[in-house]
Amino acid sequence: FYVLRHLSFESDKEQGWQSLPHLLENSPNLQTLVIKGLLHRVTSRCGDACCCISSKKKNKESSCLSACGVKVLEISGYGGSYRELKQMRHFLGKLKCLETVKIGVEEESNSNNNNNNYNLQANLMTLHRASSKCNIQFI
Repeated sequence: FYVLRHLSFESDKEQGWQSLPHLLENSPNLQTLVIKGLLHRVTSRCGDACCCISSKKKNKESSCLSACGVKVLEISGYGGSYRELKQMRHFLGKLKCLETVKIGVEEESNSNNNNNNYNLQANLMTLHRASSKCNIQFI
């Protein structure tokens, strides 16, 4: 996957992210990762691509995010659930080359009220970022 620069996929609650670590580890020129929906099936084969399995149980050799050169992360359908926030914390804390994170808030969450939308944004803006260049945008 040497020439892969842009990877886009749709997450599914019934499917895990087993192939994501392999794709990330073997795509040295990947710069943009686009994910529609963060919720997926919990499995033990996602490596450190997700936060499903506690870090104590993960193999220390799994470092697909830490070694990944992704500069742009786009998330659509973000609803602000506990699992989604935990996954965003994981991405922001591991992706060292991130420059831009674009987050599309789920329509249902966005239309409820402005206060809820503000809380979603505030929760994300306070998360630690591995990259000092990382800016979060809401689209």
